[in-house]
Amino acid sequence: MGVNQQTSVPKFTSGQVLTAQQQTEINTGVPVFADTTARDAAFGGTGEKVLAEGQLCYLESTNKVQYYDGTSWANLGSMTQVTAFTASGTFTPPAGVTYAVAHILAGGGGTGDSGAGAGGNSSVAFAGGTITATGGGASIANLPYSTVNSGTRAANSGQGALRSVFRGADVGNSAVHNGGDGALITAGNTVTPAVGITVTVGAGGTAGTNGAAGGSGYVWIEYQV
Repeated sequence: MGVNQQTSVPKFTSGQVLTAQQQTEINTGVPVFADTTARDAAFGGTGEKVLAEGQLCYLESTNKVQYYDGTSWANLGSMTQVTAFTASGTFTPPAGVTYAVAHILAGGGGTGDSGAGAGGNSSVAFAGGTITATGGGASIANLPYSTVNSGTRAANSGQGALRSVFRGADVGNSAVHNGGDGALITAGNTVTPAVGITVTVGAGGTAGTNGAAGGSGYVWIEYQV
């Protein structure tokens, strides 16, 4: 515990004699609290200031100066960080992070005469509920053409596979069918500091006969520290 730490923000009255400790607290410039729990308990009680827009504080738990905007607390001079997932895993919010924004891209669908697979779903299991982006559909078509050109899409692109078919060199007499692209969702939601949440990255749809695979998805999570 720091020597400047306090548990309340007193409201002084006219003619009141201040103690040495109260003078020390005033001279720090902003109230110093152990953590958000101590901060929230320090306002609005008997003999305490009412929390209002413009209030500042310092948290020892995160070493951050915060300001109150009239609705909620925010870090002063905070920076946006990004954690990128190219495969499924776990995101653990750092201390003080209670909200995050996720960019969620699902996998693209595969193509083929038969047996092609749809792209996998990508999702983030926020504390406030799971957000899911749906994978692209497979494109299955068994066409009576003699030449097949198929293109597998890049990993983490979320794009559906490419496929064109035509008779020999007769490019003008051709057919094209592609797997569906994975859905992209950008959504914010609540998280709990130091509590891991599951992140699922959708796989690309599998290639069918004479076909190609779709590109896998990705998840990017943004948060402020």
